[in-house]
Amino acid sequence: MSKAVTFWLPGLLDSQRIQEAGPAFKSKDFPALQILFKKADLFPLQSNLGKPQNRDFYSTACQLFHQSSTLPVAATLASQLFDDFTADDFWLKIDPVQMVPDRDTLVLIPGKDLEIKESEAKSLIESFNQHFEQDRVRIEYGSPTDWFLRIKQPIDLHTQSLEAVSYRSIEGNNPTGNAAQYWRQLLNEASMLFFNHEVNESRRNDGLAEINGVWLWGEGQLNHNALFKRENAMIWSNDHYLKSMAALCDARSTPFPQTRQAWSLEEGEQHLLMPDTIYYKLEHLSMEEWLETLDWLENEWMKPLLALLKEKKINSLLLELGDGYRYHIQPQHLRRFWRIKNRL
Repeated sequence: MSKAVTFWLPGLLDSQRIQEAGPAFKSKDFPALQILFKKADLFPLQSNLGKPQNRDFYSTACQLFHQSSTLPVAATLASQLFDDFTADDFWLKIDPVQMVPDRDTLVLIPGKDLEIKESEAKSLIESFNQHFEQDRVRIEYGSPTDWFLRIKQPIDLHTQSLEAVSYRSIEGNNPTGNAAQYWRQLLNEASMLFFNHEVNESRRNDGLAEINGVWLWGEGQLNHNALFKRENAMIWSNDHYLKSMAALCDARSTPFPQTRQAWSLEEGEQHLLMPDTIYYKLEHLSMEEWLETLDWLENEWMKPLLALLKEKKINSLLLELGDGYRYHIQPQHLRRFWRIKNRL
């Protein structure tokens, strides 16, 4: 039975990080990863016109999981969180954030960095729902950092993902579209409402970061007819979007294995491995921690995956590690003796 494996760690081999590491990176030796990169078919992640493709986390996840289009984030997550979910509704995420003044703009800090308690989130949501009751806009609680809106009819609104604006200025990233003016006003009102809320008064007194805004994103309706079913696939990650996508596509999911030995090829015919814990903290790693992560990748995963290719227990291996390329390698590719130039 043929086995296909995709190993995906977005942003790991970021070119800026490699340049900053300089000699510390060049002194490292990654023989298994070098062999895989040298022998593989190489696919630049850009269009024929030389322009970057849509390479955000969600579009890439759907491409790697063989979906014909990107599943809308809010609806995909909501499908697994709410028992009364319906694909007829138009879903949005409206997540709690901190807006930090920086000269003449605001920098967004995502809710995952704010240590938001469930009681704080629900108190803010209650005030929001009371304030916008006449507008029939109501937040539904998913988790302390995952809030949702459901709207009965689609609206013309285009947003930037939370990841795209995290730790960056929101200038030029506000919602656009015919409905944008109303929603921009709503975001401003919510910020004023939250600023004076007792939750933030308490957090300020305790020296904690404020929850003084919300970010609107992930809009869309879920089209079940467009889903490509993957009954023989397994996603190894605890990322909520990946887990929700697996459920919608009749695939299975399980947390990323702590060790290579905890991973089994027998769990399915197609495997998508995404170490979510490392991905979430990647931006905050020190240079030493980043280099240690590369050692972990080489020893814990690349060496065993190369061995499985040599033994023909894997028929197809796809690597995407954030260097702007996608690498595909099959057992017969290992015989490409003329490939000697290092790509890393």
